[in-house]
Amino acid sequence: MRIQADVPFRLADITPAWLTDALKSAGLITATRVIELDLKVIGEETGFLGLVAIVTPRYEQSEPQAPASLILKIPTALKNRVLGQSLGVYEKEIRFYRDLQPLLKIATPRHFYSALNAFDEPHAVLRRLNWLNRLPLAGVAIAAVVLTAVIAFFPRRYVLLIENLSHFRMGDQLNGCSDDDIRRVLETMAELHGQFWNSESLTDLPWIVPVEQTAKLAQLTYVQAVERYKAAYKAQLSARHVALLDWLKVHGLELTEIQGTCSRTLLHGDFRLDNLCFDDTNNRVIVIDWQTMTIGSAGLDLAYFLSAALPLDATEEDINQHLKTYRHSLEARGVRVSQARLRWQYEIGMLSMLHRVAPVMFQAHLDIGTDRGPALMQDWIAKTFSKLEAVEFEHILSQQPDP
Repeated sequence: MRIQADVPFRLADITPAWLTDALKSAGLITATRVIELDLKVIGEETGFLGLVAIVTPRYEQSEPQAPASLILKIPTALKNRVLGQSLGVYEKEIRFYRDLQPLLKIATPRHFYSALNAFDEPHAVLRRLNWLNRLPLAGVAIAAVVLTAVIAFFPRRYVLLIENLSHFRMGDQLNGCSDDDIRRVLETMAELHGQFWNSESLTDLPWIVPVEQTAKLAQLTYVQAVERYKAAYKAQLSARHVALLDWLKVHGLELTEIQGTCSRTLLHGDFRLDNLCFDDTNNRVIVIDWQTMTIGSAGLDLAYFLSAALPLDATEEDINQHLKTYRHSLEARGVRVSQARLRWQYEIGMLSMLHRVAPVMFQAHLDIGTDRGPALMQDWIAKTFSKLEAVEFEHILSQQPDP
């Protein structure tokens, strides 16, 4: 990728002159220029690693390709920016739009422009995580502190301009969605997963880190925060809830590692309603926010979506019916997996969801805000616990069904 010097660091750096240069370099305007612009921040406490705003430019004169509005994405506040940069999420999203988006069969926003002032070669993050995974958890903790300090002193700059989809119906994780929406999302997910299911082409994407390579960091994050979570919500946790949380302290590392051993495919990594919009006229689901892509078990994306999209009182019959919808959609794309195998992948995915979301509110390096963010996380955790009621977690890691 090409390094550029003039990359905004904050919203105040988005000026008419900068936007003019960006749109000209993208071939969207030629003779005209932006003389004024309006910035409206959207999705606050929805996306925790990126700041998102609608940019509405006013041009000196009209041109046919000049966009009436755009979505701007830059890294969020410094605390979350350090986390995002250390995991390579901003660079990953730019690589997605430049290199991978044209190959996908599902709908995603149109890419207009992206820039960064520094980048790692494709294998850099993977090598970093491989090194961390060879350390004991205490060593990982020390290395993480050092890495965080270095990045805080040398933050990189990233910017992305993509299609404004706000005229479509946006998903809302707190408000949920209809069964028909869930069906359409699962069909879209199956389209994405089916395209890359056990595909050799995944080896051509070294900048997308396999999920098992994050095992040590995920476990460190969990063990550093779970006791604080248990203390804060002691009155709301049942004996089974505590048993689940304690089981993850022992088996969380193995749980993440096993996600990389079965039905490997390209995962969105943050497949939830806040990152989906619905084009009802054309019966399409458009998938946004590609910062956290990974490679691993399809059950991760399945559990990620269903954990929050299904209501608290969803039954096992409801869940199995949705899994059948997804499996039949896979079969329509030439991918066969048994219902038992898919159910197992979903269940270990749901355990991984609890491993991820339970400690979020007590992570020192992540700010989730004070309003919608905490409400969203509490709702998500409660729904995840409810979907684990029927899961026999004690022996699940040794009971892989045949494909």
